[in-house]
Amino acid sequence: MLAAVPTAPETRTKLLAAARRAFAELGYAKARVEDIVSRAGVGHGTFYAYFPNKRAALAALIHDHAATIVDLASQPWGSGGLTERSGSPPVDKAGSGGHSHTPAEDQVRAILVRVLGGLADLYDADADLVALWSEASMRDPELGRVLDDVRRQFVERIARNIEHAAAHGLTREVDTHTAATALAAMAEQTLFLRSVRKEPLDRDTTVQTLADLWYHALYRPEPGKPGAARRQR
Repeated sequence: MLAAVPTAPETRTKLLAAARRAFAELGYAKARVEDIVSRAGVGHGTFYAYFPNKRAALAALIHDHAATIVDLASQPWGSGGLTERSGSPPVDKAGSGGHSHTPAEDQVRAILVRVLGGLADLYDADADLVALWSEASMRDPELGRVLDDVRRQFVERIARNIEHAAAHGLTREVDTHTAATALAAMAEQTLFLRSVRKEPLDRDTTVQTLADLWYHALYRPEPGKPGAARRQR
């Protein structure tokens, strides 16, 4: 019985998994294409059919990881039936049974916890990749540009959500890009320290704290809540 011939996506996945192992075991600077193909069990020609060099393989790994980050940042923070403070129709009725809900702090926090929790889990799962691209971007300007592009996409998606929330009267007046950049940096650096540098930070406490800081930095207190009038002056 003939063995199944791997498809192009399967071969690419195998090469990237092998590259990830080689980079993690040897470091990006020391890893060679030979180290990758030996771990993948393929020849050099197969590798070069997919990637021109090891930089391209790492860039592909970064982009695959980044796609998940951008997807997390793209989740609408106003979902779950949150309404405008003025009593307008819901931003999104999905999952709410079609009924309007008064926007509550715990609803917004729950959305932030979900997004930041997903980001924390991704950093845990891909700590080796995060460490790799941080190391490689310092040595390789082209990979540095790849990392900059990833961060730019992440910030842009956060900025869009801030703009959406602001349009419905949910946020304080802030410069959207500056706020998005600062919030992204806070989350990235904290999770980097926890997952890569192994700071002894509890996962749930870290996520809840980030969500709390994010909420108070950006969102308006609901009318009638303590401190609302003072903070909105």
